Amino acid sequence: MATVIVLALALAPAFAGTWKHEVVPNDGDVLTYSADGKTQFYLGCGRGFALHVKYPGEAKQEGEADIAISTSRGRMTFNGDFEDPSVFGGTDFRQSYLGYLHSDPRVFGRKWNAVKARLLNMLDSRGPITISAGGRSYRLPAIEAGDWHKALDSCRN
Repeated sequence: MATVIVLALALAPAFAGTWKHEVVPNDGDVLTYSADGKTQFYLGCGRGFALHVKYPGEAKQEGEADIAISTSRGRMTFNGDFEDPSVFGGTDFRQSYLGYLHSDPRVFGRKWNAVKARLLNMLDSRGPITISAGGRSYRLPAIEAGDWHKALDSCRN
């Protein structure tokens, strides 16, 4: 029995970063995962709605990009753009408003909120989160950041 426990601990992924939920003036509710002083995941809802992640493959300086986020509760694909990694301290992929234009009247509407709820529920799987693109992937630990889900779910622009 002790051997099984030791083996399970040895095979468990080691995560060096931390999740954080905070309210940032002028940005609203922000959920981040940072490791080694760099942001690998950023989800913010307030003045706007934005997803920024560290691209798992080789990132380009500019242009369109796709990533997939998956957990035990599902998988979602996001179409966005490469960004300068200094913008959010390490991320180099961004998507705003869940793929809608800011001026689209559907943003923060019923269908848009259903997509947001699907994303938040998927992220709240209490298990690892896999970010994949370009044939590469990495994992983030389960989100441990207080009442982040409720805060981001209730966010309105």
